[in-house]
Amino acid sequence: MGRTGGRNSTAAIAQALYRSRAAGPNLCYPRAVIPIDLLLDLVRGLAASTPPPRGLPYLGLEHASGTGFHLLDALSARGIFRKYELVLEVGTGLGGRARWLATRFGCEVVGATLTVEEAAAGTELGRRSGLHGQVRLLPAAPKALPFRAARFTHVWLVESLSRLPDAQAALAEAHRVVRPGGWLAVQDLFRAGRAGADIPGWRFADPEVYVEAIAAAGFIDIQVRDRTVEAAERAPRAIAARELLIARLRSDPRHTALAAEREALGHALAAGVLRVVQLVARRPA
Repeated sequence: MGRTGGRNSTAAIAQALYRSRAAGPNLCYPRAVIPIDLLLDLVRGLAASTPPPRGLPYLGLEHASGTGFHLLDALSARGIFRKYELVLEVGTGLGGRARWLATRFGCEVVGATLTVEEAAAGTELGRRSGLHGQVRLLPAAPKALPFRAARFTHVWLVESLSRLPDAQAALAEAHRVVRPGGWLAVQDLFRAGRAGADIPGWRFADPEVYVEAIAAAGFIDIQVRDRTVEAAERAPRAIAARELLIARLRSDPRHTALAAEREALGHALAAGVLRVVQLVARRPA
């Protein structure tokens, strides 16, 4: 794929990635982090009657969009996950998906967060769930990851590319740190049609733009699957927990922006304004 000019050049891809309305030059994620004492209190109350499912000690409440964790089973179908595999999740947030991977497959997971606050909160959640030694979170810039080349067997980016100021640079770094023959797995929210959604901190593009960006980064065998129809959370406990969390965030003036973000994402997905797409690719061996 050409890199010096035309529709498929790196510059053209970068422009297409951010043709949709941006939230600002530097904003990636909301600056605030969900207070873990609120999250823990809510989960404790719900667990008193029914324990949370295996791999989801916090019922997926770390996850902003509310898409179901069952989608990760489909995302992990490519590549081989074993105990000695080393997975990097870029934009892990509070580490919910990283903990799911570690519990589901027994692999070791490194989660790169965008802020020190996310890393600290996610590390505490990992410690409380007994996965602190298996899941490590650290702050790291996606466009300059602090890892040696070919370090990881898999790189995951789940609903993080659409929140990064430079998605192309993040994909180039993903290609650098994954081993030859290793796998890239992406799940993200994309606009459905021209309008999309205008949610602060998110930049929604078309899946085709990401396909070109992934290819430009050097990956091959790109596969695309639209998961919108099956994206909604199915577990009643997780749905109830999310509604309770949003209500509590909304009632606290310090956290209304976090509540608004989750509500807006849920409404956009339910209205068909956004769709959920998975892309899997491989670094040449």
